[in-house]
Amino acid sequence: MKQQDVPVLQYPWPYEIAPFSQSFYKEQNDWIDTDYLFMSKATRAKYKKHNLVEAASYMFPSVTTMELMRPLARFELWLTVYDDYYELCPVDKLASIRDHIMDIMMGAKPKPDDIGLIRQVALDRQEFLPYVNEDWFKRWTKNFHDYTTYGIMEETPYKLKKEFPTLHNLLLIREYSISMYPFGDPVEPAINYIVPDFISKHPVIKRLKLLMCRIMAIQNDFASLEKELARDTEVLNIILVIRHQYKVSLEEAITEAMHIHDSYVNEYVELQNNLPDFGSEQKNVERFVYYMAMEISGLGAWYDKTNSIRYKTSGGFPQAEYGLSVELE
Repeated sequence: MKQQDVPVLQYPWPYEIAPFSQSFYKEQNDWIDTDYLFMSKATRAKYKKHNLVEAASYMFPSVTTMELMRPLARFELWLTVYDDYYELCPVDKLASIRDHIMDIMMGAKPKPDDIGLIRQVALDRQEFLPYVNEDWFKRWTKNFHDYTTYGIMEETPYKLKKEFPTLHNLLLIREYSISMYPFGDPVEPAINYIVPDFISKHPVIKRLKLLMCRIMAIQNDFASLEKELARDTEVLNIILVIRHQYKVSLEEAITEAMHIHDSYVNEYVELQNNLPDFGSEQKNVERFVYYMAMEISGLGAWYDKTNSIRYKTSGGFPQAEYGLSVELE
């Protein structure tokens, strides 16, 4: 199946694009040429064509300055590289890497022998600093921990064994491995509203974040279906899991995945339209929930309307290089 034949998922929210979608390519290439030298030259060349820094303008349309968009664009690239590079890293080794990065996210300084990936997240923290508070950094760091621990580290055994999870196991794992818990946190500085901790912990807000993550996990699986059909080792795409578990056709699996996706979207809309009473914070919370939804529709538009080789061709996706001997130059 060609990607153009895969249905485009639909959303009840509009999408907008911040005025910086083409503004960070030179900086992106400088970051890659300076701090991503631990990867092969061929892989670095692929990242330059992935247009990841452009995606930040689709996901955070409320941003009005280059200074605020910069940490969002940097984090978009950084988190993607982290996810790809450590995809098959042994769990025990990844745990210590995760913990070191968490220390950096909370303000520790990189070590002299750290790879550039660590320097980049330290720069990201410095760029976020004027716009957030300590509670936000704690949430951001915890969400990175959970993404790594309950996402990447839970996926690894399935990938190594080339074994499909069950659909319900997949949905739990992908909720975290899509990385949208930590990448959803920048919605707050993007709209100049750091959500108070008591609101962030409210069950309705937590459920909305879960729905955002699950919607965007399925969104990603639709966007990358052609690429993943070409890889006989792919076992974590919801469409392929449904086809395998229920022994149905690819078209039937797509229909069922769309049904699951749409049920999550409908639940999000229902909760969005019936938020609890947050008193004096009500308008800000409504705006926050709206821009979480805009992150969903914005990324959907980016998948559909841009030409990132990451999703359009199987050869555009980088190999997981951690632990491999690769030609760096």
